[in-house]
Amino acid sequence: MNTNSLSRCPVMAPSLGRARGAWLCALLAAAACGGDVRDAAGEAGTLGVAEVLGSTAAADLAGFARATSSPQLEFPRDHGAHRDYRTEWWYVTANLDAADGARFGVQLVFFRQALAKRVDGAGERAASLAAGEVILAHAAVTDVRGRRFFAEERLARAAGGLGGVQGPSPSQPFEVVCADWSARAAASGDGFLPLALQAGGEHFAFALELQPGKPLVLQGDRGLSQKSSEPGNASNYYSLTRLPIGGEITVDGARHAVRGEAWVDREWSTSALGAEQVGWDWFSLQLDDGCELMWYRLRRRDGSVDPWSRGSFVARDGTLTPLGPNDVDAEPLDRWRAADGGAEYPAMWRLRGRGAMPFDLEVVPVLPDQELRVLVRYWEGAVDVRGTRAGEAVSGRGYLEMTGYAGRRSP
Repeated sequence: MNTNSLSRCPVMAPSLGRARGAWLCALLAAAACGGDVRDAAGEAGTLGVAEVLGSTAAADLAGFARATSSPQLEFPRDHGAHRDYRTEWWYVTANLDAADGARFGVQLVFFRQALAKRVDGAGERAASLAAGEVILAHAAVTDVRGRRFFAEERLARAAGGLGGVQGPSPSQPFEVVCADWSARAAASGDGFLPLALQAGGEHFAFALELQPGKPLVLQGDRGLSQKSSEPGNASNYYSLTRLPIGGEITVDGARHAVRGEAWVDREWSTSALGAEQVGWDWFSLQLDDGCELMWYRLRRRDGSVDPWSRGSFVARDGTLTPLGPNDVDAEPLDRWRAADGGAEYPAMWRLRGRGAMPFDLEVVPVLPDQELRVLVRYWEGAVDVRGTRAGEAVSGRGYLEMTGYAGRRSP
């Protein structure tokens, strides 16, 4: 924990755990008028994912719903915010190609984080900047041909026009805004898709549009993704595993018209990780035979793989097959360490599926360094896939996310 963040905090509830209190302090300080999280929290990447998502202290859970049973989801309603829960995200990754052969990876994710539980408006203030939640966003671009990776973050109060989530409703298509970044549904669509994505920073910018594609799938047990044995340490989770995407990417002033395929993940929860879980390795892979594979490998403090690791295989026709801990082996094949002496991550993976879902895949990052040096430092980047499935050669593309490695050696 970065104790400097505590000294900068104007107000901190004494009942909060120290790590979570420091994190909320950083959010509050930076979100006062929309700003860089690192200005409030000190050095980027000083908090771990377990500190953010692992708290089960009574004071942190009070007043919030917990995911304990399979949700009864309705769409487009459930594309929008779930304010009974503490944490939520809208997550988009994509691999895109330009006509001249350039290739790019894109990530854009919006987090909604509650600062206080709202109960039928009780306790809310009329001030324009009073907010019970903040919106945090990460955006990144991987320039494969140029061997460059860029990432930035934004943070804003969900008040005063600085940020927030609206819709979908009959009169309001879905919209999430964080400072100058946004994801906005078209008024002529289904309330969520088509979805226009807008973000940019010092070295990059993109304006992209997601189109309807493969139908959504419910992950876990009909949408309930259990992360540990404790009831409520779970999320409500669904995915849109293959959506057409196109638009424009600008990198250091050079514009590129691009097209490709995207993956959208949606999760909301109040507590997720257990006390002994420190992070995860998450794969979202789109194979060239029209199938998709999702796998998350939860890691424990002692370096072992947690038995609550899970995933799914989505067939070409959209049929989902859940995958349990005995169905997949995920083996790191190499290591990469950040040049600044920071975290060490697996640099290549082998995924092997057993039983009724046989596959043997190598997952290779298109660049070794796709680490986001943000408040919660983690690795997230575009990957290539090669290997076999059901005895046939297969290839593909996807994204890999690795969290909880800061200050630890990779397995």
